[in-house]
Amino acid sequence: MKLVENNFGLNDYFVIFAVILSWGIYLLLPKVFSKQMTILIFLYSLTTAGLFDNSVGAPPFDYYDIMDGPAYTVMDVVVYFLYPPFSYLFLFLYKKFQIQDSYLVFFIISFTALAIGVEWVNHKMGVFHYKNGNSIIYSVCAYLFIQSLLVVLYRFLLVNNADEMKKTR
Repeated sequence: MKLVENNFGLNDYFVIFAVILSWGIYLLLPKVFSKQMTILIFLYSLTTAGLFDNSVGAPPFDYYDIMDGPAYTVMDVVVYFLYPPFSYLFLFLYKKFQIQDSYLVFFIISFTALAIGVEWVNHKMGVFHYKNGNSIIYSVCAYLFIQSLLVVLYRFLLVNNADEMKKTR
């Protein structure tokens, strides 16, 4: 990992601004999840981002670079701080609006559209660079999968937590 970049440019300033904005939004949201659940949400988002970046974003596929090239720098790591607040917002809205199964597909598709919009802005600001035939449209499948899996994980944890609560009574 290369610690510093050759040039500190617009994409670096944008990432710092986006991290401050996204974490500011997170801090303003009511805390509706336990600390343990919040940590799991954050770990889930960091893990899925890391898995995708280190699989399709690295050789042999090498479909995109983050920030200024293939070498990891400190600012590449800072980009990962964008994911936890987004996942928290996703589950916060899911819980707040008590999304029923009949609306779940619409909710996930809507949030996927939002994620694509955020990714498009990041691409335009030089955070993501597509290559080897990749384009933003392929991210749709990733977001649909990641968000669906997050709902499944959340529901699984709720059911198991409820079972544990019954056992301790």
